[in-house]
Amino acid sequence: MPSKKRNGPMSAKKSKGVPFSHRMENRSRLSVIISVQQDEKTIRQVIRQVERLLPKEIVIIMHGSQDHSVDIVLQSTLYDRTCLIYPFPLGDDLWRSIGAKEVTGDVWLFLSGDWVIQAEDLVPFVRACYQGIDIALRKEEAPNVLPGTVTLAKSYINSLLDQKQLGLSSMCELPLAITKHAANSIGLDHLFTPPLAQVIAIEKGLRIETVQHFLKEANQGRQKGRDSQSRMRQLTSLGDHMEAVAYWNERDKTGQ
Repeated sequence: MPSKKRNGPMSAKKSKGVPFSHRMENRSRLSVIISVQQDEKTIRQVIRQVERLLPKEIVIIMHGSQDHSVDIVLQSTLYDRTCLIYPFPLGDDLWRSIGAKEVTGDVWLFLSGDWVIQAEDLVPFVRACYQGIDIALRKEEAPNVLPGTVTLAKSYINSLLDQKQLGLSSMCELPLAITKHAANSIGLDHLFTPPLAQVIAIEKGLRIETVQHFLKEANQGRQKGRDSQSRMRQLTSLGDHMEAVAYWNERDKTGQ
């Protein structure tokens, strides 16, 4: 069973570099959801950058952490936040559905606790949703090496759905911003399977656009643990893409 804790009042600390008007809008509209797993080296900095956005709320989903991540998250009392703690790993995406059912804002920003991104680089994702985009994806550039099967699956999904302008971009990748309206239209439980969520979003005519590209500098300790299970993760991701393709093909057969 998850445990839940709310910390103290929101900090009034000034956020340099993030436009004042954007921060004021964030205070009433933005919810940030962060997945934390074995991220003691980065989570403090991740939260610090998120706080610079002055969001309405921060929801942290901690799962399977055996390091000091829990202590680090619960020590801070500078900002109102909700922390759900699971003693076991939830996988790459289940936390999205869990967090989505906790937030109250009308724009949601999903982040990973192993990647420190400057607040200024998160602003475009949120601003896109404020300006009418339903889902803002991270822009993915074509790799310099032969693409892997998961990368090809992402490209195939976008091509199948006549969304070639999205290239390799996918709801599988973070950061990801989505409006509450779009998430409810897709179905919160479907956020657990990002390729399927993306197909449903296209089916419902939601507006999806890419925002920007930047290189990921992951928590190396966590990355090593992931590499040891990379084969299983690839198979799971391919299965998710196959489920999305099957959903789309069935839709075409029924003429819906």
